[in-house]
Amino acid sequence: MVLLSLRGVPFGTASLQELIGLLSAFIQVLRDQASNQERLSGYQVPFIHDGKGPPSYDITRAQLELLVGSGFTSRQIAEILGVSQSTVRRRLRLREFRNETNPRPPRRRRRRPNPAARTIRVRLGFIEEGTNRPVARESQGIVNLYVPLDQTEEEFVSEIRRVFPMLGDRTFELCRMDAHHNIIILNLPGITPRDIKECLELNRSAVYVRIKGEDQPTFSVHNQAPSPVTPNSSPFTRPRLSDSLLPDNSHVPPTEERHVYLSPGRIPLSTAQQIRNSSSRLSSQVHNDVSCEDSDCVFVEETRLAEARGQNPEVPSFEQRVETVEQTRTLRRSQDIEYLEALNRDQQRDQERATQRLSLECSEEAAQLMEERRLNALLERRSRLCPEPLDGFRIQLKYCDGSMKSRRFLPTQSLQNLMDYAGNDDSASEIFWLSMPSAGTRLSSTMTGTLEEHNFTTPCTLFVQWLEGEEVEFTSTRFRLCSLKITEIIHCLNYIQQIRFNSPNPESNIDEWPEEDLIGQIDSSVNTKQRAIEILTELTNKINLEDRHTSNMINACRDDIYGSAKRAFTRRLFDPYKPLGVVFMDLGNNAEGAVDDGGPTREFCCLLMKDIQNRCLFEGPDHSKLLALDSHAISKGDYKLLGKMISICLIHGGVAPHFFAPRLFSLVVGEATEDVDLTEIVDEVFRSQLQKIQDAITIEETREALEEASNSLSLLGSLNIQCRTLEDREIVVQCAAKFYLEGRLNAAMEQFVDGLGCLGLHAAIKANPKHIRYLFLAKEDPLTAQDLIDVFSPHFAEEGSNHRRSEIRTYAWFRDFLLDVEGGEMQVDQSKCLTLQEVLAFASGLEELPPLGFKNQPIIEFIHTDRKFPEANTCDVVLRLPVHRSYEEFSNHMCSGILQATEFGMA
Repeated sequence: MVLLSLRGVPFGTASLQELIGLLSAFIQVLRDQASNQERLSGYQVPFIHDGKGPPSYDITRAQLELLVGSGFTSRQIAEILGVSQSTVRRRLRLREFRNETNPRPPRRRRRRPNPAARTIRVRLGFIEEGTNRPVARESQGIVNLYVPLDQTEEEFVSEIRRVFPMLGDRTFELCRMDAHHNIIILNLPGITPRDIKECLELNRSAVYVRIKGEDQPTFSVHNQAPSPVTPNSSPFTRPRLSDSLLPDNSHVPPTEERHVYLSPGRIPLSTAQQIRNSSSRLSSQVHNDVSCEDSDCVFVEETRLAEARGQNPEVPSFEQRVETVEQTRTLRRSQDIEYLEALNRDQQRDQERATQRLSLECSEEAAQLMEERRLNALLERRSRLCPEPLDGFRIQLKYCDGSMKSRRFLPTQSLQNLMDYAGNDDSASEIFWLSMPSAGTRLSSTMTGTLEEHNFTTPCTLFVQWLEGEEVEFTSTRFRLCSLKITEIIHCLNYIQQIRFNSPNPESNIDEWPEEDLIGQIDSSVNTKQRAIEILTELTNKINLEDRHTSNMINACRDDIYGSAKRAFTRRLFDPYKPLGVVFMDLGNNAEGAVDDGGPTREFCCLLMKDIQNRCLFEGPDHSKLLALDSHAISKGDYKLLGKMISICLIHGGVAPHFFAPRLFSLVVGEATEDVDLTEIVDEVFRSQLQKIQDAITIEETREALEEASNSLSLLGSLNIQCRTLEDREIVVQCAAKFYLEGRLNAAMEQFVDGLGCLGLHAAIKANPKHIRYLFLAKEDPLTAQDLIDVFSPHFAEEGSNHRRSEIRTYAWFRDFLLDVEGGEMQVDQSKCLTLQEVLAFASGLEELPPLGFKNQPIIEFIHTDRKFPEANTCDVVLRLPVHRSYEEFSNHMCSGILQATEFGMA
């Protein structure tokens, strides 16, 4: 139509260019229409939707088989179906769309060995006929017999007869040997390899084959020929010794015989066995096994052996016979001595077993009676329970297993109502304690009165402690004594002695026991550590673990732990009743990557306590420190900060300061101190001056020593003490030494005690000094390998797996590793050995077990990857051990990993 409209129009240059442009546009329109028509006419795979998830392409198996069989590739198939290439590849990988002409090869499965085809090793030994001892020579020693586990009894018996041809067709029995070389017959259901393998009696003993007694032949020995055995005769006979020793014994009747009585287990060989065995074996066996009163039997046997070989027997001389007789008698005497010693040991062992059995029966009867009394007391408490009042104050009870319960009480109610409610538990003991550690209150379930009389008028928390065994008897007797008069207590002292002191003479020195000493001995039986744990638990419960605040964050540098703590604890918004957030910074001032869930806090408190112990504000030995005087530190309040740090480390981190001197702890509590030992004074010059005064033996020497120490004594205010006698010199020394160690430190001690008041620690110390003392003084029982073995519980893989076998081996190596560390055998270099404290610090961040224990149960896991060094999670207290092929490789990597892991994540 465009061309027709242009007819008759003259073509100019402009018109021609316009025409070309219109034609180009028209051609492009035609091309676009053709491509759209081609695309609209292509195949599109339909969608299917089953109501679950997005719709999927409906590609059938027949379509894929047709396209794959036609030789199309996955890319071409995707263009044909109008889907992506990954969809086609995924569908081709599906099992239902695989090409059956080229299926995937089946997976090879490892064949499991047939259990019935297993071969086991049976260690067999042979016991000589007529003896109770096995053959000890190499030719007939222990034989390793390899047989199938499912071998029948007939085949196994034939194999035994083949190994031991001396059995012949005779019946035999299987035995074992105990530690005392006694032969014990095995009680087996059958003689098969499986029965032997499943026999628990064997332990590590071999199986010994012995001919049964009824099949053993008997014989008698005569000078000329063997005679038959009669019912009244012994199976073994020999000529008289006197006849064989005479030069001419022709006057002795040739038929006279004498019975031979052989010791158990020492019987000569039989004639049949001598003929079967080789001549060399028989000759040595006769000399080894015969143990008669004299040696005629040996000569007769040698004569019979020579006749059996066809040789002329040699008649021994008189001297040879005498020498052999003496040897035989000496052997017999030594055997008798051994037999008597063994008999004595057996009698002692039987007596010990009888004593143990009797004590066990007595303890069982006592436990049964105590259990009956406990159940009766529990029933009585439940019958006396009263309903809870609507008003009143609430008392919360905490039990040993961590459970708690509470209810209201009126001040006028009886104390027994509280005891009945607290003791209404299935695990309750007959007598128990209720204690409030912070107030120093401790009540027994046998006490009487009202709650108001015992100062229970406000809400409080009490700890319930069950008593067991002798503690129940002891406590009940104590309170019965307290309710008696002094004259009536005398009648109970004998009973108290038997229970508490186990005195061999209960009636001795009864009149010398005052009532105060008796009650003091009873109070000393209280478990000190359990009471300290209760006190620390109450103090720890004051911390609000849910309220974490950035003001309690501690950015700790390992090379300046004390400075990091000082910056955090002196912060204005720092709150000790909120949990700490410790972040360790490495050498590049970057966080080490550990989230503080308890582990970093424990490690920080441990490092801080060690730094405090070595500060210049303390002086003295490592485990007996006293305060050192520093006037500049007093002006800055550093002693108060020092006490605050110790309180936070003990309550937040569970790190006890086991470095206080007894004098320092007494000053903290406010108790009277003992006389000064001059070794407590650190200043060597002043100590030598006081020592010279103390060692003076005359008044003149004392005055000269006082003149030398006049400058020091004048500063301490002890120079004006008159020293007229030698007894006065001790007064001067004690006054000067006490003021040096105590008086001049009053200002520092006040600040230090004020700092210990953080979190209520000082109040708890003053209320319970006897029970908390062990947390501050030097530790008596050091850390042992058994402590770590008891604390860490291993988590093994599934039983029967390959990992479990390797983990059990690795755990055994770990126990050996701890024992070697305890013995100082893990030497890093010539001057240093790995310690158990470093192992515990690697796993938990602490160098000592905390008094309250760990929040989570410490566990041991195992590493089955290529990582060769140990790893630890100090928050959850998880120690991961690497699995190695040998103990040497394991111990070397353990030492290197523990010593090199100075930061978190560096195991």
